[in-house]
Amino acid sequence: MHDAPLDSTTHAPTGTTSRPIARFPHVATVATPWLARTILPCLCLLTALGAADPSKPERARLESWVKTLASPEFEGRRWEGGRKTAALLVEEFRRLKLEPLFQEQYIQTVPSTPPANVPGRNVGAVLRGADPVLRDQYIVVSAHYDHLGVRNGVLYPGADDNASGVAMMMETARCLVTAAERPKRSIAFIGFDLEEAGLYGSRYYVAHPPFPVDKITLFITADMIARSLGGVCDPYVFVMGTEHIPAVRPWIAEAARDRPLTVGLLGADLLLLNRSDYGPFRSLKVPFLFFSTGENPRYHSSEDKPETLNYAKLTEISQVIHEVAARVADETSPPSWNDATDHPLDEAVAIRDVLKILRDNRETLQINAAQIYLIDGTLRTLDGVIARGRITPSERASMLHSARIIIMTAF
Repeated sequence: MHDAPLDSTTHAPTGTTSRPIARFPHVATVATPWLARTILPCLCLLTALGAADPSKPERARLESWVKTLASPEFEGRRWEGGRKTAALLVEEFRRLKLEPLFQEQYIQTVPSTPPANVPGRNVGAVLRGADPVLRDQYIVVSAHYDHLGVRNGVLYPGADDNASGVAMMMETARCLVTAAERPKRSIAFIGFDLEEAGLYGSRYYVAHPPFPVDKITLFITADMIARSLGGVCDPYVFVMGTEHIPAVRPWIAEAARDRPLTVGLLGADLLLLNRSDYGPFRSLKVPFLFFSTGENPRYHSSEDKPETLNYAKLTEISQVIHEVAARVADETSPPSWNDATDHPLDEAVAIRDVLKILRDNRETLQINAAQIYLIDGTLRTLDGVIARGRITPSERASMLHSARIIIMTAF
């Protein structure tokens, strides 16, 4: 299918017509059947929910976003579905009266790049900070919106990957826009494209930023936040990045307090490769937080459907991210990047507890005897480390090596 460019005014596929909607006179929309079935119902639902408490992300709104983006109308958010998604995000940013991030445009076109050879569209908006000095510093809240599309006639809905992250981003935007007080720093909201094609959208963004990258106080991204690692680590959400900004840990803990969540603080070096859009920012030493509940049995499958998500968990995680973003936006002493990594003992505790959960679910996960042997040996080491109250660099390296092998072979 030919990948038509977006119209510079409406951001709709070229060759289609547009007209304003009477109920939303500020919105120019594409006069196509998919609009009537998707964007309009979504906008009407969001408007109908407007009387609800706007102070924190709400489950009903999050679920509505996921069901819309993972519906057949959005074609796995690739090709035509990707254009529809970009248009939907633009219209919602306009409805919230957020400023375009890319000069006077909400869309940053990402040129075709081998080997994908698929042009993309980053979508961005900004809420200007209230402080005349701090407004030139930015908090970025982001999520990639692309997925795998339709392959051999099979739809890959991408409900968890990553409609869940986009839902969080859009709800966080709504909450911050409607807050009683505007944050001191500016907050940018970015939907990245082409993450599944090698992080091309975020890589292009850092190479062509709308404002200097060193003005980013904190970059937050979420990728798959509505299930659980292996389908069995139910309470856990994992957060990477605090090893370079340890000052943010108490704020995460405070935001997660009294919630049915267990926050696992992990170093990003647990993953041998950058697995999501934090990667290009990490490479430039931008303070970052990466939220994820991890891979699960429905990862990159046609079964990643809206009805299989844990919306209560998605809501709790979204509220944590919202609170952290709002807190850092107003901090007089925000976190700054440290080259020397600080790995808390909490990381060893999280990995130990996850390994115990995997061992307890060995039949469900079909973990073999060799894997159990490695898990048991790692658990003995970690029990000693935790009892001692510290972990040496060599012990941590061994822990990460074992954890990588177990995770890669168990799922």
